[in-house]
Amino acid sequence: MKKLPVLLIVSAFALAACGGGLGATAATVNGSDITVGDVEGLILIEEGTITKDQFAQFLGFLIQWEVIEQSALEEYGLEFTEEEIRAEADRIYEEFSVEGETREDFTATRGVTESFLFEFARQQLITAALGDILTVDAAQPTQEEIDEAMDNAILAGTEVCVSHILLGELSGLTGEELETARTAAETEALDVLDRLDAGEEFATIAAELSKDPGSAANGGDLGCGSPAQYVDQFRDASLTAPIGEVLDTPVETTFGFHVMLVTGRTEPTAEELPTEEELTDGLVEQAVAGEIDAWVLELILAADVEVVERFGTWQTEPPAVIPPAE
Repeated sequence: MKKLPVLLIVSAFALAACGGGLGATAATVNGSDITVGDVEGLILIEEGTITKDQFAQFLGFLIQWEVIEQSALEEYGLEFTEEEIRAEADRIYEEFSVEGETREDFTATRGVTESFLFEFARQQLITAALGDILTVDAAQPTQEEIDEAMDNAILAGTEVCVSHILLGELSGLTGEELETARTAAETEALDVLDRLDAGEEFATIAAELSKDPGSAANGGDLGCGSPAQYVDQFRDASLTAPIGEVLDTPVETTFGFHVMLVTGRTEPTAEELPTEEELTDGLVEQAVAGEIDAWVLELILAADVEVVERFGTWQTEPPAVIPPAE
């Protein structure tokens, strides 16, 4: 089951009054009303009243969801029975609840009601159905894209253990000032290599000269981790440098010149890597998810949305209701 677009899901399940009767209109979306009761029915009220910020946030969800639901029906004929939506709500609860957490606790800890879960499930079904429809016509990735994805998978599964001595402080410098500092840093890095060739200890020189205070205190040791955490030049060097020997040329990055020592490197086995078929499916799914997000954004930008002034104002980028000023 494909996930909801990032546009909606990040804020919706990360969540944990206003005046007017429950039947009063809070907003209209392409001519369809969203009432105060629709909004308040999504929010779990345990103590006190719903704040203006809470109301605006949930009203924003309903506006987005209404836009999507209208267009999914009009463009693709997508609508779901109450039974289908309830089954999806059950699936969401089963997937995301922790052991021993009741359905009531599941919604309560997120500050929402069963109605919110029901509407959220409807959106999940719409998005999954759209994904299935768009996947049929999705362009297959090129071999170059598949190869790049495999390289990324190898990189993600690789661990390197690196120490370095950083010479120079080039960040933020430009023009002649940068060139002067760069020349001095490179000269200092070559001097360090000479000292290492003469038998001096890597850790001792790192503590003395390295401009990276975090690793200098540990003899230049950066620890072990993914090479993806490093800037490109440093990352590439960590993947190709001989293990247990100081790299014979300094590595230049935007920070300065690095004298590098790779003490360990492990790469994923063939069994740990995805197959080409899995990579292809993943790339298609990413492309489809991007199309859905673009479709949603286009709909929201084109929608005729009016929010009753006392409940806030509607903005499209990012889509949200801005609560009224106090």
